[in-house]
This record gives sequence, structure tokens and C-alpha cells, in this order.
Amino acid sequence: MRTWRTLLNNESGVALVLSLMMLLALTGLLLAFLSVSALEPQISKNIADTSRARYLAEAGIELGFNMLVNNPSLSTAIGTANASVPWVALVTNGTLSGVTSGGAGAEGTFAGNYNVVVRNDYLASDQALTGVNPASLGPCSPPAAETVTADCNGILIMRSTGTFNGASKTIEVVVRRAQLPPFPGAVNLPGAQSDTFINTGTFDIDGRDYGCSSSCDTASNWTLTGASAAHPNKFGIASHSGTQTNINTPFETNIENAVSGDPAKLADIKGRQQGGSITSYNTGTQTIAPDDSLDSTKLATYLDKVRNYAGTTILQSTQACPMQITGTSTPTNQVTVSNGCSGSNAPPVTTLDLGSRTNPKLVYFKGDPDPTSLFTGLQMNSGIKGAGILVIEDGDLKNLGNFTWDGVVIVTGKFVGSGFMSGSTTTIRGAMVANETQPGESNGYFEFYLHGSALGLTIHNSKQNIDMIQLAKGTHTITNWREL
Repeated sequence: MRTWRTLLNNESGVALVLSLMMLLALTGLLLAFLSVSALEPQISKNIADTSRARYLAEAGIELGFNMLVNNPSLSTAIGTANASVPWVALVTNGTLSGVTSGGAGAEGTFAGNYNVVVRNDYLASDQALTGVNPASLGPCSPPAAETVTADCNGILIMRSTGTFNGASKTIEVVVRRAQLPPFPGAVNLPGAQSDTFINTGTFDIDGRDYGCSSSCDTASNWTLTGASAAHPNKFGIASHSGTQTNINTPFETNIENAVSGDPAKLADIKGRQQGGSITSYNTGTQTIAPDDSLDSTKLATYLDKVRNYAGTTILQSTQACPMQITGTSTPTNQVTVSNGCSGSNAPPVTTLDLGSRTNPKLVYFKGDPDPTSLFTGLQMNSGIKGAGILVIEDGDLKNLGNFTWDGVVIVTGKFVGSGFMSGSTTTIRGAMVANETQPGESNGYFEFYLHGSALGLTIHNSKQNIDMIQLAKGTHTITNWREL
């Protein structure tokens, strides 16, 4: 018994066992720490690669958006789609400078690219994404529902996938284009009044189609394209159907009264024959016609879209501080902006880019409704030219200088009118719209006014320029951004 107690009380060698156990535990911990430390660089690399992949996807979205903006017809972008393969490639294996496939940077060899595809919003399920029912008739001409290859509502769905060193990110967005309403005439008076005053027999309003292939700053290079389905004739002056309530006269007749009985005036209005085909032609009252393809509601719907786009800059013109733009002796698209006020009431910009045919702009002036009809929302002085869409809302437009515009000029709102004053020269190639939304405006104020001492007025229909203004970035937006 003493021998067993002796053996049990003998602790010699325990320290060695404990040491071995502690060494084993510490070795395990060391191995675990080493394993984690070995994974940290890989985790960091994966996060960095994923971030780079996302940047590449964003770059693809920007490039794809610009490609769609610069495409006059969104249907062209999706024209090769089919029900089995609805996605159409916009960019394949796109790369960025410094992030190229197989390139070498500060961090070694890497590979990165992006691919961009687009499709139409033709599926019933797309309404949850776009907020628009693809089965509803879009604003194209003629109105139609969406199909896999034909866009009518100005909405496409675009995806961009960025790939970097095996990591990938996909971004999906909705691209929206504000669809231009139709312009049935060279001059359009679609609103509640069509009061017209023309006090000269020297002007040129022509609904036939004009185009230009080179040196388009030279007026003589704009020539007739020839009437066809692709280039239809439009009316010289188009009005709303119905009767102007304050004078109990049809809108069409109200316009015709401004030129009837004067052969020179009648000869200067040209375009599609009222009641005729798109290739028909006549002059005078025969090309002044009612056409409800453009009305105040359609115009307001379009302007609501472009007005509310994040990129749209609206220049406020008030009765106390009315806006003026002034050019130079040689017409320029870089104009000076002023309103006669200072401090917080001064214009937000002192110079303004009015665009060009290669870079059309949306230029928007918002006025101040004046029941006296005396407020000039925008006055133009000296030599001015521009391209795109010029909008003056709730105020008159008055040209006192030399003004040339490629695209569409829209004057719209309450108590408004367009005035081409004494000494002025005006050239508009595209369409002119004067839309009075307030019925019962006092007599003596006009939606379309041409002074007898104006030096010249030329308003020509141009499909080329109307197609061109669809390229203005101000009429496009990206919404519903999400990662997949």
C-alpha cells in the first residue's frame, strides 16, 4: 500500500507532459493565425477586384448611355433582337485605359473588361421595373405597343457587366428618352388661341422637308429633299381643330384671316395640301389646316418629362427681372445672359451655350404668367444661333436681332406669343410652336406676330433637324439603377 501511495504521490515528469500539451496548443493557435493571415491578402484582393469590376460596369453604363443618346432611333439599337435572344450587344469586351486585358499596372498583371447589352421593355413583367405598361400605345407615329424589336415609348433596359481578374459585377438601368410629340406643320398653333398677325408679304413658311449635307451654316445649302414616305410634306401652318371661344371662330379660319386677300402673303405659305397625301403640295390657305396630332396635352406631357430631368437647367425669367440673351455682330451660340437685376436676382449664369448641330442642347426659360400679356419671357438681341430645343414657358418670345435655330422653338403657357419684331431676321429649320394654354386672352395680342418692318422670316420643316434634337442629352435620363 505504501508503494502505491508512493507512486501516486510521485509528480516527477508532469512538467514535461504539461509543456508538451501547451506547446501543442500554441502550435495549433500559431497555425490558425498563419492560415488567417494567409487569407487576408486574398480577401483584400477579392474586394479590390470586385470594386474594380463595379467601376468597369459603371463605365459600361456611361458608354452605353452615350451610344443610345447618339442614336436617333432607339428601335435601331434593338433591331437585331428576337424572342429567343432579346438582348442586343452594344459593347463587347470594352476596356478602360490602364485596365486592359493582359495589361500590367503598378500591382502586376491583370485583366479587366465590360460588356453592355440592351433590350426593349416589351415583357409584361417589365412594368414593375419601368412603371410603364408595354402593352399601352406609345407616343410614336403611328402609336403602337412595345415589341422585342420596335420601341415606341422611348424606354430601353440596359445591363453592363464588368469583369476584373475573375470578379464580376452586373448593373441594370432603365434608359428613358422623352419622345418628341409630332409637329404637323412648319408653324404650329395647337393651343386655345391661334391669333396671328402678319404685316409683310416677304417671308417664307414652308412645310416641305429641307435637308443639308455639308457647310450647313450657309442657308443656300439647305435644299428640298423631295416628298416621300421618309420625308413627308407637312402643312405650312397647323392649328388645333375646333373653335376659338373668345371670338367664336375656327382656329384655322382665324389664321387664314391674317393672310387672306393678299397674294404675296398667300404665296409665302407653302406645304402639304389640306386633305391631300403626304406628298401633296399647295400654297396659301390650302396649306393652313387643323391637325390634332399635336395638342396642348401632348406638348405638356413632353415638357413635363424634360423639365423634371435632373440634368435640365431652367433659367427663371420674372416680370421684375426679364431674361435677355445677346449675341455678337457675327451670330454665335455662346451668348450673354442678363436680366437687369443684381444680387440674388441676377441670372445664375452670365454666358450660355445654345448648342450646335453636332451637340444639340435643351435650353429652357421659365417665365411668369402675366394676365396683361405684356411680359416678355425672353428677348433676343444681336446675332444668335443655336441648335436643339429652345423652350420659353409662361412668357413671350421676342426677336429683335439676327436669330438662327436648327431644331424646334417652343413658346408655351399662359398669355404667351412669339414676336418677330422690326429689324429682326429669323431662320428656324425644324419647327416652330406657339401654344397658348389660357383661353380668352385679350384682343390685340398674338400667338404669332410678324412685324411689317422685320427684315426676314424663314421657317422650314426639316426632318433632319427634328431627328437631330433627339440626340440632346437633356431629353434622356437613367433611372432604376440596381445591381444584379
